[in-house]
Amino acid sequence: TPTGQITDRLPELGNLLDSLPPAERHEIEDAYLRVLATARRKRARSLHPVIRTHPPEEAAAAVARGLVRERATRDALVSDSLSTPEVAQLLGVSAAAVKKRLAKGGVIAFKHKDDWRYPRWQFRGSEIMPAAIAVWKVLPDRHDVAGLVRWFTLPSRQLGDRTPIQAISDGDADAALDAASYVGSR
Repeated sequence: TPTGQITDRLPELGNLLDSLPPAERHEIEDAYLRVLATARRKRARSLHPVIRTHPPEEAAAAVARGLVRERATRDALVSDSLSTPEVAQLLGVSAAAVKKRLAKGGVIAFKHKDDWRYPRWQFRGSEIMPAAIAVWKVLPDRHDVAGLVRWFTLPSRQLGDRTPIQAISDGDADAALDAASYVGSR
């Protein structure tokens, strides 16, 4: 059974979890519980037979693949970003000044572990690109900050297959603003 296959791996998972920091351990435990719940799910009796559903093990595998992709995306975002001390050094200011700028919306960042991470693409030399901040402010509610940060690096048909940050770098901030307002209207 799918749950049997999953629970057979519990000792291996337990050893891995013990070696991780608490925040990562909780994230993985949560993911594991979501996959396990999906594997245990049964087809609703009220569901019409014409409606195709996937077997629980396929659904659990799809959830697990999604979690792995989500983790890989976050890892990529972190690796292409700067820490607060790194941004402070780049801008020639204190870490407190960087956090103050963040609080005022003057720099783009996402929370990772105990620090903020600042995407590299918003900087040109030792300057923050004002157009990137303007586009950021047009984007919708920040409940998925990592997703919004990633949006800046994804090609868009609306921008002629350029990424929003490429459009901004090309001096086409208005097109990036239009694309951001479209995201905000969905």
